[in-house]
Amino acid sequence: MKNVVFLIAAASEHEYLNKKHGGFKYFKYSIPSWEYWCEKNNVELVIYDTPSDGEHVKHKITWQRWFDLFDQLDRSKVDYNKIALIDACTIIRWDTPNFFDFVNNGEVNLFRSLENIRWVNEGVTGYEKFFKNHYPNFKFNLKEYSSCGWQIFDKEHKAFLEKLKSFYYDNYEDIMILQNDKVKRGTDQPVYNYLLQIENVNVVHKLPPSYYLNHLHRFDWLSNNWQLKQDETPFFIKYGYIWFYSGFPQRGGREDMMRQTWNAIKGMYI
Repeated sequence: MKNVVFLIAAASEHEYLNKKHGGFKYFKYSIPSWEYWCEKNNVELVIYDTPSDGEHVKHKITWQRWFDLFDQLDRSKVDYNKIALIDACTIIRWDTPNFFDFVNNGEVNLFRSLENIRWVNEGVTGYEKFFKNHYPNFKFNLKEYSSCGWQIFDKEHKAFLEKLKSFYYDNYEDIMILQNDKVKRGTDQPVYNYLLQIENVNVVHKLPPSYYLNHLHRFDWLSNNWQLKQDETPFFIKYGYIWFYSGFPQRGGREDMMRQTWNAIKGMYI
């Protein structure tokens, strides 16, 4: 059986996202890095570029990816074991160790997402009353809040995703009001995190932060050790393995940074 990277590279028709990112041309910098890494490590790359429901505004791709994932893998006829789901706003360093080796079957490896704690707290508290109505005795553990855009799991996670899907459609109108009008702190991520804890999913955090460098511009990862004039390599390339190009404020900022990165290092992917 092969391990699978399920790369989310679907271009949304949502007007806000197109304005925010200046389109989705940045996929062309992400995909080649993952193609190289997967071939090098004997991993199957499955590119998720066509959601089953064409109404991207009504049912955002961040939701649809969960509902389509196992269906697409089953149609691909790949005899798969572990699955890494990751967004295509990433570039993976050419010599990244095989992260599948760190995670056991039956585990869901996530990355805690507390770098923007105010945003996270507003999302969790914004959904608190809604989940209290469904699970009166449940209390969310904020310290375990994790990113949805990068995780490793296996076939056992299918049962949880079926529950997520049912919960989404059963409560669609309430979730949309919270997601789009009241809370506006992520789409699937708050609900996904709540249900992970409610269902007692076996979540682990085994991979070190170097596999999840996010908000590069906020944490000085774009800088370099200027004292060493002979080495101008930015810190994120030097010390990180997987780079997320999230949170760039200007339109097209993500694509521009990914283009600059790729042009600087593409010679390593040969």
